[in-house]
Amino acid sequence: MASTSTRRKVGLGLLGSGVVGEAIQDIIFEDRRGKLGEDLELEIRRIFTRSPKHKKWFAKRSALFATKAEEVIDDPGVEIVIETLGFQDQAELPIFRDYILRAFEKGKSVVTSDKAVLATFGNEIWAAAKKYGRQLRFEACVGGGIPIIRSLSESFAAEEPEAVFGIVNGTCNYILSQMEKSGKPYAEALKEAQQKGYAETNPASDVSGSDAEAKLLLLSAVAFGLQLQPGTTWRKGIEDIHAVDFRYAGRTGSSTIKHFAVAKRQGQVVQVFVSPVMLPRENFLAGIDGATNAICFKGKKSGGARRDRDCDYVLVGPGAGGGPTAVAVLGDVCELCRGGQGRFAGLPSLVQPGTLEVQPEDEIDGSFYLRFIVKDRAGIVGDIGQTFGRLGVNISEIWQLRHSEEELRALAQSCRLKENPSEILPFVITLEQATLRQMREALDYVRNRDYILVDPVWFPIWGAK
Repeated sequence: MASTSTRRKVGLGLLGSGVVGEAIQDIIFEDRRGKLGEDLELEIRRIFTRSPKHKKWFAKRSALFATKAEEVIDDPGVEIVIETLGFQDQAELPIFRDYILRAFEKGKSVVTSDKAVLATFGNEIWAAAKKYGRQLRFEACVGGGIPIIRSLSESFAAEEPEAVFGIVNGTCNYILSQMEKSGKPYAEALKEAQQKGYAETNPASDVSGSDAEAKLLLLSAVAFGLQLQPGTTWRKGIEDIHAVDFRYAGRTGSSTIKHFAVAKRQGQVVQVFVSPVMLPRENFLAGIDGATNAICFKGKKSGGARRDRDCDYVLVGPGAGGGPTAVAVLGDVCELCRGGQGRFAGLPSLVQPGTLEVQPEDEIDGSFYLRFIVKDRAGIVGDIGQTFGRLGVNISEIWQLRHSEEELRALAQSCRLKENPSEILPFVITLEQATLRQMREALDYVRNRDYILVDPVWFPIWGAK
């Protein structure tokens, strides 16, 4: 066992003392006493937070706390700056970016858990890291404690990536899991997620898919060298999913519904999107419940043993929470301390940036699930079929289940319908191969029909031939 005198002492500057920042303090101050492995002794020299007096460790270590980030970044004893601020407003992101840039200018490497800052200002930040010869590590930005960034950039460095996809938002996965298991309406499942700490008071970032999009942009950058901005890819959230959709997917389609982030190469373009998908139950990811994340990787060289699977590797673990995220942050810190600072500067990518392009959104194609709620009268399915047919899209199947009065009443209530529940008709159609352009054109026609009571809910069917 190495003695304290043989350990390398490394000074850390911590920006943020929220859930993740406090978990880092717990590990260093309490659990490990700063000692990691047999070679390192980590010392938090300064901590930036806006309200230090209310923080857990302030009473015992008040001298470490600062109310100006510059005091932390500029401290000569700080070698590595850890940024775990977590934004509450978009206007904060440029400020957090400036903190990272200042650290590079001062000759310090940065470890961050802030995916929104990297997704928005990644090009500028990586360019600065390269300019000043400093490291930017961001394992904790995607998948919480799952080591996906390190796996892609190091373990799979010799691979030719074909796809990276999976469940990257624990809030969405928890809500969908509860809706399927208990038949709860979306609003009730969301409230439960908030009560258990899986969802924020304002859950918009999670349920709209923007959190998953930010993570996907980072995965796309590392796997395929894409440098995309938030809002430039197709994104659907889970707000419109209803418990009835699980009935149709499960009882008729032998499937479930999961929220996926997908980057999939097709020739020289990469299909990038975030959306719910109808997923066959035999797929491994169908069994990922609760707030767990699971990320799949598919590589050309590893594909020989794939057979019927849609990926070669699956990394599963807690996707959020102070503990797992803090572990990922400190893993990056240890890598830097043990000589990783010279390994790369700038964006680590398996594909040279600029080699591939993102597929135009309207050209994304696949089979689709569409759920309608209409006035119960004859001729509706035929009209919908003709509309899609005129655009060259064929209907694969029509699903209609018997619904109890209670189920129809709950559906009408959640959709805020004034109609008598006995007069509404839910049903599902599945489509053969179609593009997003065809889907949108057809739905623009259909949603204006007088029989449509609720905007149709639609999303891809995963793995459909």
